[in-house]
Amino acid sequence: MIAFRSRLAAVLVVGLALAGVASWTAGLWPGDQPRAIVDHCFVTYDRLEVMHSRCVGNWTRGGRGYQGPIYGVDVQESWKVIDEEPNSAYEWEVTIPESVRQPRVLADGRQAWTHSARALPWGLIPAVVAALLVALAWSITATVKAREPTRSTPAEPAGSTATPA
Repeated sequence: MIAFRSRLAAVLVVGLALAGVASWTAGLWPGDQPRAIVDHCFVTYDRLEVMHSRCVGNWTRGGRGYQGPIYGVDVQESWKVIDEEPNSAYEWEVTIPESVRQPRVLADGRQAWTHSARALPWGLIPAVVAALLVALAWSITATVKAREPTRSTPAEPAGSTATPA
């Protein structure tokens, strides 16, 4: 039983270490939140006249620079159109206000996702990851405890004449 518990503790420690490395790699730690620079935003409208937007920019992560799409920029219809003529994809480029130009992002080498004010505060992301890991550990230990054999009552002797009540 002691060997099993130490093995389970080792698995949990390794799991927590891997989760920590994965969250650091994904940029989920508060000190490792890169800022992006939104270079261009484009808007287009579908057949129901619903506005859709796409933004591109650049960011640094781990000392290296990247560029690509930045998802989650809250483009407003009030942003001014730069050119009245759409581009070849039938999109209009809009001006980007300074308040939106440098958002905090989660980023990898190909794309970035902005953090909006409506989302969870960044400091809660590691807490949520930790809570999920605790829930996983509790689930594993509960499952293991349920599988442990229980002591049964000794069987009655072969010549017993006890009658059920």
